[in-house]
Amino acid sequence: MVRPISIVRYERLYLASFVLGLIVSAMSWSQRTALVAANPVLAQVGWILPAFQVAGIAITLLLWYFTARSPSVAAKWVVAVLAALSIVGVGLSLASAARGQTTIGTISIVSFAADALYVAAALLLFRADARRWFGELPDPDEPDTFEEMSHDR
Repeated sequence: MVRPISIVRYERLYLASFVLGLIVSAMSWSQRTALVAANPVLAQVGWILPAFQVAGIAITLLLWYFTARSPSVAAKWVVAVLAALSIVGVGLSLASAARGQTTIGTISIVSFAADALYVAAALLLFRADARRWFGELPDPDEPDTFEEMSHDR
């Protein structure tokens, strides 16, 4: 099946969000490393932060593959749930900044941009052509596989 335009656009936005997420990770690596080192339990397992980073990359790429290249409805819904959680996270970050508990800096702005791209990508998965890609709607170009029969037979 030829990939529909919504899936092509989804893929572009999703991968752009992924790249921005990697940039955010690189920009905040020293802060996260310091937080892990400050915790006595986590400081003993210094491999945990790189392991989580690799796992996050692997999950992101698997979700990309099973949405943009080999359609899976389950992967589509995982992306949708993660997009919803992303919206909640941005809201909590903005509320925290409004209360003066945190500041919004370059890392936050790049992170918000990555989240916005991710949400925009996820929304594309619910357009009609994308739903046909996932097999949720019938393809109008394919003939019916059922023959009509009267009930009199």
